[in-house]
Amino acid sequence: MLKRISVTIFTLLVLYSGAKAQNFKDDIKKYINNIESIEDAHDKLNEQIEAIKFIESMHSLQSIKLMSEEEEEEDSNEDEDYKAAISIPSHLNSDSIKAELSGYFQKISFTQNLTPPSSEFRSGYDASDLALIFGIPLSNPNALINLTAHKIYYADGTIESPEKELLLKQYQEFDHARFIDSIQVKMVLHYPTAIQKISLSVEHTSVEDSTIQATSIEGREASLTLSENVYNNLVTIQGIDNNGKVLDHTSKSTSSNYSPSTSIYFQEIAKESQLIIDNIDNNKYSSFEDLKEDMLERLSSIEAPEESQRYTAWVQFKKKIKGVDIYYTTQQDSINISETIVNRDLPTTSEKGFHLASDPETYKYGIVDNTCNWIIEPQFLWLKHFRNLFYQGEKDENDPEYKTYKLDIENQTLAPYKYQIADTISGQYYLVYEGESPDKTGLMDRDEKIIIPLEKYSIYSPLKNLFIVKASKGETIKTGLYNELGQILLPEIYYPINVGEDGYIYASIYDNERLLTTIFDTDIKQITKDKWSAQNQFTPHSDLVLIEDENGSKFYINKQAEIVIPQSDEYEFDNEFWFGMTIVEQKDPETEEYKYGYIHADGKLTIPIQYDKALPFQGEYAYVEKDGKAMLIDKSNNVYKVLPLIIGNWGYVLDIDPAYTQYRLEDDSVLDGYGNFVRNI
Repeated sequence: MLKRISVTIFTLLVLYSGAKAQNFKDDIKKYINNIESIEDAHDKLNEQIEAIKFIESMHSLQSIKLMSEEEEEEDSNEDEDYKAAISIPSHLNSDSIKAELSGYFQKISFTQNLTPPSSEFRSGYDASDLALIFGIPLSNPNALINLTAHKIYYADGTIESPEKELLLKQYQEFDHARFIDSIQVKMVLHYPTAIQKISLSVEHTSVEDSTIQATSIEGREASLTLSENVYNNLVTIQGIDNNGKVLDHTSKSTSSNYSPSTSIYFQEIAKESQLIIDNIDNNKYSSFEDLKEDMLERLSSIEAPEESQRYTAWVQFKKKIKGVDIYYTTQQDSINISETIVNRDLPTTSEKGFHLASDPETYKYGIVDNTCNWIIEPQFLWLKHFRNLFYQGEKDENDPEYKTYKLDIENQTLAPYKYQIADTISGQYYLVYEGESPDKTGLMDRDEKIIIPLEKYSIYSPLKNLFIVKASKGETIKTGLYNELGQILLPEIYYPINVGEDGYIYASIYDNERLLTTIFDTDIKQITKDKWSAQNQFTPHSDLVLIEDENGSKFYINKQAEIVIPQSDEYEFDNEFWFGMTIVEQKDPETEEYKYGYIHADGKLTIPIQYDKALPFQGEYAYVEKDGKAMLIDKSNNVYKVLPLIIGNWGYVLDIDPAYTQYRLEDDSVLDGYGNFVRNI
């Protein structure tokens, strides 16, 4: 019965379509035009009345509340650590948002799953990323993006320019299975620029225009009724606990319902429908057309509501609340971006004009050409394309391992390959092994030439055309360095070998019981002396490295291996340079406790040794502690900011951008490198 009602009853059509007032009369006409006779009108009007009774009863039901066991507990301990809620700004910076959005959409790529005769398209952007760009929660981020295709470039060389605007959803199906290389798109992105805050409490439960109402605020929960406009632009709902602290919600559910004015409208529809039924029973209509005219006049004369939908939001918090703050967007701006987005699989799958595809009925995989003809019939339970003509797949679910195949274009077959491919490296090389176990691997180039023998423990590439190779030497693992020709640059005697961000190589070996780390430049030229051991690495924020020689002396050198800061008799070196400064330490002979200060890159002591704890400079400021108090100081030892607490058990995170530095204090609050509050752990 419900299925029949959903397509024949005007009121349900109105309800579930979210129709606006101006559309109601059109829907009434459609409803009446579908009536075939006076008897049919009698039946449909009865169904109409029953449908209204049904949806009115459903209207009284509350949202189902879903919660975890933890959420079912009584109010959390008021003495436990308080975690501050997300701070919601009233205005957002349009310029920075536009710049970030433009940069974000320049990097996206789409995916296309070929399922002949159709294909599945995924746009490549993640709507949740918008919340990170905006810096605020977003209840419905997908509604902010409008993506349209202007030109479609296919792998077979054809170009399509849609005559009508082709709207690209985040996920959608195309009625063809032709591989798309790229799409020229136009994106219109709407973003909030102003945010309204509405505060409700037990005493103050609604706003003047009734667009937001608190139907219940009790314990740790609140139920709210929101207008359609508020719901569609909702940012977040926060709670205010009994101590006045702001809380983020731990659970939330929403349900749509029609507005009170819609309820009145439906009741009037039911009343008029019953009058028409009575007229039919009393033979008041001379003809079927007379009946239809009366129905149209009566039902159209009822004043339609301006808003058909209302929304119920239920939220729960960690503590008991006395009120809630509702944030929603009141102003928006938009940005237009024109980009060409490429198929994520373009670098590999279209190289030879062949593409992975799956049969939508059997769900098995095969290979098609640019015109969507099956080259390899769908027969694989799973199939992956590495690069070139190599594939990995599974035909039988009882197979213990995936097998590697090579595409024979002439004979249109996938033949088992002599090696198994474990992975690709830099898109140019294959990590290969023989048999069923990858215990011993080697490296093969795109011409199928083995450049590193299949006898290595592991191989990976930290930089283009450089390969760090681990080999088993008895019960130990040793590491060497190879180039793209398979030539040994550093023999397999080291462990480990690391490559820095700037390409300098750090190879470690034990000299008796002393770990000796030698530095090589990008040309594999040794720059440190044989008995020197590097204690850290060259970094983007420093061209100085701390060295320890065979006598235990420590000093700093530059990239030319020149000693820039010699060993000091007054204090000890043990740290790398950050922003032109490094920490030095001095041990009190009586208490055996250390004190800390800083020297400049020129070797001069610029901040006296007086602090109980010191961290590297983050930009212009450094975190220090003295007499149990924490502060940020500048490079002249002036106090920039006194901090409320010292660093706790969660420690700290350093970064070359102070905005991303994290000082995690004893109360679990997190400050950045400028001492500004960021969030709670």
